[in-house]
Amino acid sequence: MTSSKPIAWAGLLAISAVASLSAGAQSFIYSEGHGDIGIAYEGGAFEPHWHLHAGAVVNGSPLSEDAEYTPGEALAYVPNPSVNRPAGAQWDFLGTAAGNPLWTLPQSNTAGKPFLGIASEELTASEWSSLTLSLVGVSGPSGGQFSLWQGDAFGSPVVKLASGDGISGADTMNMIPGGHDHYFFGFTEPGVYQVTFKWDGTHTGDGAISATETFAFGVTAVPEPGEVGIAVALGLGGLAWFRNRRRVVSGQSR
Repeated sequence: MTSSKPIAWAGLLAISAVASLSAGAQSFIYSEGHGDIGIAYEGGAFEPHWHLHAGAVVNGSPLSEDAEYTPGEALAYVPNPSVNRPAGAQWDFLGTAAGNPLWTLPQSNTAGKPFLGIASEELTASEWSSLTLSLVGVSGPSGGQFSLWQGDAFGSPVVKLASGDGISGADTMNMIPGGHDHYFFGFTEPGVYQVTFKWDGTHTGDGAISATETFAFGVTAVPEPGEVGIAVALGLGGLAWFRNRRRVVSGQSR
């Protein structure tokens, strides 16, 4: 993604200090408000990213406008409380027994939690004849499983992706180019998860395109808390690596 990142000298020094503690750890914690795991297409390649909307809370402060981060820059925080896994075989995809704790991000906007969607709004629909998203890997705490589902009109789950029964070719869902939807995100243990997704699409001019990226989720936990604390204390918030490139969707500036 083409981006402009104006960073003050103080910010540069702060970033260096943070990075020196533990290279690769996420420095931006997304904890509330609307955001998406997005996919863009530029220069003949897919570009997966976090797209956090104005008002989303990053490192404790709401964003004044939309911001984009690379997959490795940010982590979505999944807070307490947990809920009990419902009884019934239709919930077995979660990979934990009925009554066990389950931590979720909601399909509808809920105060105090990320309202996370999966979006392809940055793709021009007429340029794509197919688009899919697959789950290809999950790593995290012992016994931790990841699931993605939607609730139907009767409250039953419509399963999209799930690691609880083993990751396979069945863990693939169709996407609508230019679309946007929300889901329940579920986790069975506290800890930090690395969830790897793969996008496959057929571009009408460029043919088959694919990309694989890993996104982090912290279930009542964040990696290297000291790093995030330093970033906040030095005034970085969600601004130091803020991507102020704005895209136009349906004629509206995003």
